[in-house]
Parts: sequence; structure tokens; C-alpha cells
Amino acid sequence: MQEVPPKAYHQHIPHNPDDGETISTEEVTVGFFEKQITSIHNLMRANHQLPSFDSVRRAAEEVDGRFASKDFAADIPTFLQGRLPAYGERRILAVETVLCDLGYLTREELKAGMEQASNRETAVSGAPLPAQDSSYSPEIDPETYGVPCYRTGDLVQVMTDAKAGHIRTPVYLFGKKGTIARLQGMYLNPEDLAHFRPRVVKLPLYLVEFEMTEVWGDRCPPRSLKDKLRIEIYEPWLMPVN
Repeated sequence: MQEVPPKAYHQHIPHNPDDGETISTEEVTVGFFEKQITSIHNLMRANHQLPSFDSVRRAAEEVDGRFASKDFAADIPTFLQGRLPAYGERRILAVETVLCDLGYLTREELKAGMEQASNRETAVSGAPLPAQDSSYSPEIDPETYGVPCYRTGDLVQVMTDAKAGHIRTPVYLFGKKGTIARLQGMYLNPEDLAHFRPRVVKLPLYLVEFEMTEVWGDRCPPRSLKDKLRIEIYEPWLMPVN
């Protein structure tokens, strides 16, 4: 299948370090449709149609970008165009995007609605249409990143430049210095998987420890001055500090 390019509305929503709102601890009932959409994720992984959830995470970011830029296509329900989608609604829009990227659905079918879209399951003669193999199974690059560059205790700095598309490093850590706590292992690059790239590399994944004062500077509250933050970061996002 074709690689999915970064969309124009794929935005990296920045963190707001001055946000003083408290985190809600109110219990929220999980809707039946939210259980259904999670089941679709699990079934697609179990059937090897998706190797990970990274494409869904990427599509969710694109949903954020569409709402931030008010780029509403015809398939976005009118009742959602006046507010941000709730968690389950955002998840549905993300899964719709992935299903369209893989070729299971088209935007025209989503616009037409479930009743008309279901007609594609049966041919004119009444016989079922052949199933379309739209699964994503990338080729694994066996040569790249054979040996991790860093060891426990090495001082590193997070890269400062964001790149287009889905990224797996928090923006608030760009340019920050930390220490390698340990190597977590070798994993397929989630940024490649998120965009359905046909060839994917395995990357070293590190647990990196940061001083809270390094991360937040003078915004760090006094009670957190001695605290540390540990984040998993892939090797391409790190550079050595002499």
C-alpha cells in the first residue's frame, strides 16, 4: 500500500506550562460505542491488519489539527463543528481516518452513511464481494541501528527540531539535557508505523532521566525541585553531550 503522507492539518499541539487547571477526577461512564471502537482496534491487531496502534494515535492528532484549523470535511457531523470532540468521538474519527487510509472505506461512503455503504458487501447477483486485503505489514530493515549508541549514565540532549507528521517525543523536552537511565530494548519505529511506511527500522529505546529544574526552569514549583522525570525516547531524537 502507499505511504500516508503527513496531512496539512497535522499539528503538533504545544504544551502550556502556565496552565493552572486541575485534573478532573470525576468518574466517567464508558459508552457502548467506545467499547466497540476499542474492540475494532484489538481485532485489527489480532488479525495482523495493524502492527500497532501508532496509526490511530497519528490519526487522532490529525483530528486535533482539523478542529484547531476548523478544516471540517463533509464527513464531520454538524453537531461536532461547534465544539471539540469528546474522547470517544475523537477516537471514532481517528479510526475512520485509518480505515480510509487502508482502503476499507472511502470518505464518500462515510458521507453517504452506514446503510448505503453496507451495499458494497453484496454484488448485484447477491453473491458476497471478495474480501479486500488492506492489511499493513511493513518490511523490516535488518541493517539500521544494529548497536545502540548510548550506555547507562551517558549525558544526552533531546533534539530541538520537530519534523512533519507524527512524532513520539514530547515537545516540552526539545533541547533539554538528561541522563540515560537504561536501554529499554529495540523496537520498530512508531513514527514509521504511524504513516504506514513500507520499510520500517528497529530503533533503540532509552529511558532518559531529567531534572525537573532542567525541564521547567523557574516555572518548577518549590515542592518539585528535587524531583526527576523519566521518559522513554528513541535514539534518533538524542544527541551526545560532551
